[in-house]
Amino acid sequence: MNNPATGILITFEGIDGSGKSTQARDIHNALSLAGLNVRLSREPGATPLGEEIRNILLSDKVPVGNLAELFLFLADRAEHVQDVLRPSRSNGEVLLVDRFIDATTAYQGYGMGHPLSLIENLHKTILQEIEPFRTFLLDIDPLAASERIRNRGEKKNRIEERGLEFFQKVRNGYLEIAKQNPHRFRVLDATLPREELNRAILNDLEPPLLTHAAGRRTGG
Repeated sequence: MNNPATGILITFEGIDGSGKSTQARDIHNALSLAGLNVRLSREPGATPLGEEIRNILLSDKVPVGNLAELFLFLADRAEHVQDVLRPSRSNGEVLLVDRFIDATTAYQGYGMGHPLSLIENLHKTILQEIEPFRTFLLDIDPLAASERIRNRGEKKNRIEERGLEFFQKVRNGYLEIAKQNPHRFRVLDATLPREELNRAILNDLEPPLLTHAAGRRTGG
């Protein structure tokens, strides 16, 4: 458990179309209404540099090689850690992040085939002592996720266009990461109703967040 004085990092993961962004927003709203010192962030795109990187990564206007893609995601993360995560920890905030380190391992490692050891070592340099307290993985079959994206009526971005085989690799990667890190992962069925997922996440978070809030009131 994080020291109450240093905040809590909670991450939301899942393949495109899993509903992770919706859950991150819903939980942020619920915790805000409960009076917690909570902040919502995302990767990529949480900083001015990150927003530029996000535009490059998701657009098909600029060709991006596989290795360059990996390092663009890591550049966004380095800036995010420096400008958002560390200040948030210092302020004792509950920080919710839509995608974090596990996304890179799942997408660029398991999905694109970059060495997992390379990604792990680069993350150690970027993160140092930072690690999520809890990671909620919204698990869904890639075909069902693709249907959700299609039903939105939006054009798929460059990564969403990669097809079912790629996203099955990413999903399997996520599940393997969760298996290796049972202390922080909670795997949820993303096809459950939105409100039911909200309740499951809030029920899981209630005990540690109450402890965190009590610690802040007494000075940590």
